[in-house]
Order: sequence, then structure tokens, then C-alpha cells
Amino acid sequence: MIRRTDDMRKRSKGPLAACLIALALLSASGCSDSNESIPLLDRYALSSLDSIPEGVAFDPVERAFYVTSLEGGSITRIDAAGSESIFREADGRARIAGAKVDSSARLLWVCARLVDGTDDRVWAFDLGTQDLVHEFFLEQLTSGGACNDLTLTTAGVAYVTDSVNPFIYRLDPTTDEGSVFATDPMFEDIVGQGVGINGIVVTPDESALIVAKSIPSQLFRVSLPDADSITAITLSGDDLWSTITDTPLGDVPFGGDGLALLDGYLWVVTPSAVSRVDLDEGYSSGQVVTIPQIDGIGLSTATVAERALYVVKSEVANLVLDRPLDLPFEILRVDLDAFDANATDS
Repeated sequence: MIRRTDDMRKRSKGPLAACLIALALLSASGCSDSNESIPLLDRYALSSLDSIPEGVAFDPVERAFYVTSLEGGSITRIDAAGSESIFREADGRARIAGAKVDSSARLLWVCARLVDGTDDRVWAFDLGTQDLVHEFFLEQLTSGGACNDLTLTTAGVAYVTDSVNPFIYRLDPTTDEGSVFATDPMFEDIVGQGVGINGIVVTPDESALIVAKSIPSQLFRVSLPDADSITAITLSGDDLWSTITDTPLGDVPFGGDGLALLDGYLWVVTPSAVSRVDLDEGYSSGQVVTIPQIDGIGLSTATVAERALYVVKSEVANLVLDRPLDLPFEILRVDLDAFDANATDS
């Protein structure tokens, strides 16, 4: 820092200083306008060839996507123009899955699986410093506790799904304490492959959680604040699954992986399709419109970014089934208008 002397202050009042100040202000204004005017792209192709970016989240403040990785444990930041930078280096410590941004608290929450080859944890990073500022050990809440996906309330409380065990966890960053929030036999992983409950969102009025189960494909409503009511949501219309063929279990109808809320609808991501669910006022029933998005089975979850829905093509299903990966990994904008047309045609 340069200390300004009295003589420097006097000289700074001249016309040259005034011109320099004006140019600096114009330059700063121009940079800000340029950053804010960059539209989000329809497609972001990721440079990694092996990360398996299972989770994606968007920061509306810095207008950036964050993608996780099941292989290596890195977290990559992609700005609006598509430029990549490393938020967390790959160190092999964990398989990082679901992710959410708390834009107010400036936190990035992620599910860290098999940390150091042992247990599952939930990590929260400071978006500015990239430091790990919260760490929740799910093994302390229940034996073999696992983390698949999570959602955040406006107060910053996280609710986490366990796809191995029939539990939803509640994690409070203000106290750094967690608890088993809800459990139900309907949440059980009936095939024993870690495909129980998966995606999760909190409703706009924060009266309930909506939770997806992958096999069999189901949606559940879990009441807030105390989970005193857990019910299956009655669905009609299109199927809420993608069929994965030639698995060890045969042809498997695989249900919701990621969930998102946008424009009054629930959006459900399955391996090859996106479904729009028009839920009733009490979140007890819904009408489904499903549109395939890709030819393969590479999709995993979604995030909302500036009134648009983006899905990540992570190839996680192909990884699990030991099949070739369909590269590149991508973040893709979903054509929401197509759902209106499809609903009208049906």
C-alpha cells in the first residue's frame, strides 16, 4: 500500500488526476457490465476425461457452476463463459457426489463418500477462501451412514439423503450438529445396491421435503419441521423412470436421481430423461410429462441457473455398470418449452 502524503494529495487535484480517475471508473464499469452481460451457454463441455461429475450446483452471485467428481474428489468451477478452474484439487480422499450452493452464506455443500476409504461425510466449503469450514461425520449419526444428495433451507439447514440406509439427516451449520431426521420402511434399498432414496428438495413454502427413490421409482412427501407425516406421492401421466438394459438385475426402470424446483414444477432427472411433475397444492399427487434428453444413460442430476434448468451428463450409470463412458462430460440446458408442447400433444 502507498501512503499518500499531503503533497501528493495536492497534486492529485490537477486535471491529469481527474482524467485518470474518470478512466478508472469507466474501466471498472465496463468490466462489470461485460461480466454481467455474458449469457449462460446452452452447453458446457468439461475437459476432464475421467472425473465422473455426479453433482452440479450453481452460484447466482458469481454466476458459476460447480461440478463434483466421483473419481479423484476434485471440484471444478465453470464460469458463465465456460472457463474452468479448480476449486478443490483431486487428492483421491473421497468420492464427491451431490452438491448445493448456499449463496447467502457463501457456502458450497457436498456429499463426500468413503473419505479416506472409510466413512461418508458432508463437507461445506467457503466459496471465497475455498476452505473447508464444516464437516459432519454421518457415521456418528448411524452405523454406516451414507450421503447421496442434499438440499438447503433458507435458514441454511441441510437435509441429506442416505441411499444405503432408510434415513434422511438434518445438519445445522450454526451448531455443527446433526441428527437422523426421518426414517421409513418405504426408504429401504430393496436391491442392496445403494439405490434407495436419492434426490431431495425442500418445497418453496418449506412445509415439506420431496424425496426421490430410484428403485422402485417413487416420490415421497416428508413434512417439516418434524417429519410427522411421510407419504408416497400419487403420480399419473408418463413414466417417471429411464430403463437401463442388460444389468445384472435385468432391464431396470431407474427412477429419480436429481430433483430441482423451477417455475412451479418439480423436475426429476433419470439416466436418460427429464420429467416435469405438476404437483398439487399439498404435494400429495402430481401429473408427469417425461422427455428423453440423451441417447445413453449418462444423466445424474440438475441445478437451476438464472431461470433455466441444467442437467449434468456425468456417466455415473456407465461407471457403475463398467461400461464405456460417452465423453465429454457436459452441463446441458433443458428445453423447458418442449414440455408444454408435449403436454398439449398428450
